[in-house]
Amino acid sequence: MMKQSISRLCTAILPLLFAGFFIGCDSSTSEPEPPTVLIVGGHDYHDFDRWYDQEDSAIIAETGATVSYTDELETILPQLDDLDILYLSNNQLMTDPELHRAIEEFVAAGNGLIIGHAAGWNLWRDAWPEYYSDFIGGSTSSHPPVGEFEVYLTDESHPIMDGVPSSFRIIDELYRFSRDESGAEMNVLAMAVENEDAEYPAIWTVEYGEGDVVNITLGHDGESHQHEAYITFLKNTIHWLNGQ
Repeated sequence: MMKQSISRLCTAILPLLFAGFFIGCDSSTSEPEPPTVLIVGGHDYHDFDRWYDQEDSAIIAETGATVSYTDELETILPQLDDLDILYLSNNQLMTDPELHRAIEEFVAAGNGLIIGHAAGWNLWRDAWPEYYSDFIGGSTSSHPPVGEFEVYLTDESHPIMDGVPSSFRIIDELYRFSRDESGAEMNVLAMAVENEDAEYPAIWTVEYGEGDVVNITLGHDGESHQHEAYITFLKNTIHWLNGQ
């Protein structure tokens, strides 16, 4: 009788123990750790300290990320091993082949890269052509004067566009992006409209190895960085690159 009671007890308890074991071991339900982000700015024509170091750092910090900023290119390489997301916004020349290879390996290994505004300009094509073909899918070398224009979403279902209006108006530099037909495949999330005959990608993603690149041509000054749509998709970009 005692053996039967013990047997029934084991039959009842063992499934619960195994269930608890597997629940405890299942990491798929756990949230990713907050990422570590480095913003790189600096050089001419933009107030990088104000709009990237101060404004974007504060926006990104609201996602729970750890954020730092530099305008010294030589400090990027020593930090890469400790980063989850590298955010390039600079328009100073990046000519160091060792840094180029390190960034390529960083993204290919599964980390995130954001290319913001000035960093997508055609600055160092001769020094690092793969940057434009593989990370961006093209480049930009002209824009009209700063003014108001419409941006409309082309992929509203993408997580980066969650909560962003299907169309909005913004005062910014409208980058006339030029596609490299042999470049990386682009998933365009939003287009900027210059006029009825001309519109250009404003936000898009590119896959590189195991990692992802988010390109954002918007971001000249406070008219964009303090725009509600910009704030929303920048936060979403951090979450998406961090696997959230």
